[in-house]
Amino acid sequence: MSDPWPSERALSIVCCPKCDEPLSVTRAGEPAVVQCANRHQFATERGYLDLSGGQHTDAATDKTFASFGYEWNAFDDVREEDARFADVYFRDLELPALKGSVGLDVGCGKGRYTRFLAPHLDALVALDGSSAVEAAARNLSRFDNVVVVKSDLRYAPIAPNSVDFLSCLGVLHHLEDPRKGFDRLVELLAPGGRILIYVYSRPERRGARSLALDASAAMRKVTVGLPHSTLKMVTTPIAAALYAGVVLPGQLGEKYGVDSLARLPMNSYRGKPFRSLVLDTFDRLSAPVENRYIWSELEPWFSENDLTIDAHRDETGWFVLAHRS
Repeated sequence: MSDPWPSERALSIVCCPKCDEPLSVTRAGEPAVVQCANRHQFATERGYLDLSGGQHTDAATDKTFASFGYEWNAFDDVREEDARFADVYFRDLELPALKGSVGLDVGCGKGRYTRFLAPHLDALVALDGSSAVEAAARNLSRFDNVVVVKSDLRYAPIAPNSVDFLSCLGVLHHLEDPRKGFDRLVELLAPGGRILIYVYSRPERRGARSLALDASAAMRKVTVGLPHSTLKMVTTPIAAALYAGVVLPGQLGEKYGVDSLARLPMNSYRGKPFRSLVLDTFDRLSAPVENRYIWSELEPWFSENDLTIDAHRDETGWFVLAHRS
């Protein structure tokens, strides 16, 4: 017999945002109600647990939450190609080794990659600070070991030293102070716990990719000020130009051995549906804050937190897997 919703095992790492006491289910079903020892109660809303009340936000954070809330509810469908992207994100991770663990997916969005982690973990908390939790709750509803929680990661109501595995994919680089956010996540890791992050990278030398990033940054100065509905309309022609001018030539260069074309950026979209580029183009052009790193800037995040790096690679972004001693 499965646990009543929310999953008691997943809920075991979640704390009351008012007093830090553990939460437990006092009424299962829809809506479920959870309560701490001090009788602070929280009801589920449309399949997720809203623990964001009273959290301090700033203008940049509000804009970021609005951007991603709109994005993941506008592009909320589960897509076949997500499995191929998940293979890239989790390449360095032995998913079967997560068995018996409690995990935390920070900045889960619509649950795009959470659903590939859930079958391998005993329990999983999917956390996001935006209204994307509405899409995540819909997409993750079939997993009875997952609890979707709405909260800013910087104030995540998660017990310190409690998380066996933590993923944070494509999130930290959208914070005004990414290092501070990372340090907060490390506090949540249990001894021996593993953390997997993905953050944007930038090239150390000038070339095609640096020129493309400069052009994107210039365009973002305009696009971040557009209404989200307007940006969604203009994203398709922008993505079409990128697909025709960069992705397809690169794909042909790779196929026929033309090195000058094969070296073109955006190689991760080769062989992927055009709609994937539309989604990610909207993502890149709508987020108000974007930070990018070279390895010498990112490595101290781990060494200064006494984390051992198990794997790291740059594929238009840094994928880093590490563990806490």
